[in-house]
Amino acid sequence: MARAWRGSLRARLMVGVVLLAAVGMVAVNAVSLIGLRLNLVDVADATLTNARTTVQHRVHGPRSPIDENNLNSLIPDGTYVALLDDRGRVVAQTPARDPDGRAGSRPELPDPVPDGFAEHLVTLSAEGTPVPRYRALSFPYGHTATVRHTPGSPPQRFSRVVVAKSLQPGEDVVYWLVGADSAATLAVLGGIVLLSRGVLDVGLRPLRKMAATATAIADGDLDQRIDVAGRHSEVGEVGTALNRAFDERQRSEEQLRQFVANASHELRTPLTTIRGWAQLHLHGLAQDPALIERAMLRIEGEAARMHTMVEELLLLARLDQGRPITHAPVDLGTLADDAVTDARVVDPGRPLTVEVPGEVFARGDEDRLRQVLQNLLSNALRHTPPDTPVSVTARALPDGTAQLAVTDQGPGMPPATAERIFERFYRGDASRNPTSGGTGLGLSIVRSIAEAHDGTATVRTAPGEGSTFTITLPAAH
Repeated sequence: MARAWRGSLRARLMVGVVLLAAVGMVAVNAVSLIGLRLNLVDVADATLTNARTTVQHRVHGPRSPIDENNLNSLIPDGTYVALLDDRGRVVAQTPARDPDGRAGSRPELPDPVPDGFAEHLVTLSAEGTPVPRYRALSFPYGHTATVRHTPGSPPQRFSRVVVAKSLQPGEDVVYWLVGADSAATLAVLGGIVLLSRGVLDVGLRPLRKMAATATAIADGDLDQRIDVAGRHSEVGEVGTALNRAFDERQRSEEQLRQFVANASHELRTPLTTIRGWAQLHLHGLAQDPALIERAMLRIEGEAARMHTMVEELLLLARLDQGRPITHAPVDLGTLADDAVTDARVVDPGRPLTVEVPGEVFARGDEDRLRQVLQNLLSNALRHTPPDTPVSVTARALPDGTAQLAVTDQGPGMPPATAERIFERFYRGDASRNPTSGGTGLGLSIVRSIAEAHDGTATVRTAPGEGSTFTITLPAAH
C-alpha cells in the first residue's frame, strides 16, 4: 500500500499541494503573529514612555511627600512603578495589576538595583516565575523627592523611578490566535485535501484512459486510439504524441509485414527456378548437353540474382541502423564521368551526356555515392527505350548544397507510381515480372543513402515527359 501510494501520481500531487499550502499558511500565520507580538511590545514601550513623562510632571520634590498608596494615580492602569533611593533599594512600589484590576506578580528587580539599570527599555520576568513578562524602563529623577508609606510616617527619599508594564494581556491574545490559527489551518488543509482529490480525479482521468488504451494496444488491438479532447493542454499533447507513436508503430509493423511478404515473393521466384532445373537434372530429364548447360546457366543466374538481392537487403539494414558513414570531400564531377563511362560500356548505343559546370564537391562516402549514380543510371537504362537520351548533371547550389541529377527523356511515370517509386520492392508494373533484371530495391537504396548523408532524393516526372531523379547533398566547404 505504501509503495503504491509513493508511486501514485495523484497521491504525490496531493501531498505536494497540501505541503505547499501548509507551509504557506504556517509562514503567513507565523509572520502575522510575530508582527502582532512586536506591535504589542511597541504599544507597551509607548505606554512606559508616556508614564515616565507623567511621573516627572506629577512629582514635585520634598515639600510634598508622595503617599505610597497614591502611587497608582501617577501612572496609567496596568503599569507598575517602583521608587529607588540613592543606593538602589526599593523604598516604595505599587502592586502589579493588569488593566482589568486583577493582581499579579511584580517584575523581578535586582537588589539593589545597579546604576544604569533599564536606562533603555528591557524585558524582565516576574518574581518567582518566567511569566508574565514585563517591559521596564528606569530613569533618574532630577529633584530629590520623598515618599511616605502611611500617613504620619517619616518620608523617605528616592532619586530614581522604575516603571514596568506587563505583556501578559498581549501574550494571551497571541496564544489565543495561535490556537485559532491552528484550528483554521487544519480546517483549510482538510478542505484542500478534499478539493484537490476531486480536482485531481477529474484532471487525471484522461491519463487513466490513456493507460487503458495503451494496454489494449499492447494486447493486440492496434486500431485503438486515444480520444484527445483538448489538444493544447499538457494531457492533450501527451495523448497526441502517443497517438502518433501508435500510428508509427502500426505503420512500421505493416511495413515489416509487407517487407517480409515482398522479400519472400522475390526470393521464391529464383528459388523455384533453381529447384526446377535441379530436379529436371536429378530425374534424368536433362540428358542433352545443351539443355544441361542451359540449366546450369539458369541456376547460376538465379543464384547471382539472389546474391544481389541479399546484399542489397543487408545494405538497407545497415542504413536503417544508422551506422556512421564516411564524411569526406567527394568530387561529384568525377563520379558522374565514371558512371557515364561505365554505362556506355554496358549500352554502347545509348546517347549519354554529362554536364558539370565547374567543380562540385559534396561531403560524404564516395563508394555509397558512386552506388547512387550506378543505381539511377541502371534504372534509366532498364526502363527506357534503347535510343532514349540520358543525361547526368552535377552542380553546386548557392544554399550550400550540391546536386546530382539523372534525367531521361523516356515515357515518364504517372503520379501514383511516382509517389511510391522509392518504396522497397515497388515496381511500376503490378505483375512483378523479374525479367527486367531489377530487384525493386535500387531506388530504395538511393533514398536511404541520400538520407544517411543528411540529404534528399526526389523525382520529377509526368507521362510522356521523361523523369528526373535529383539527389541533394551537403556541399563540402
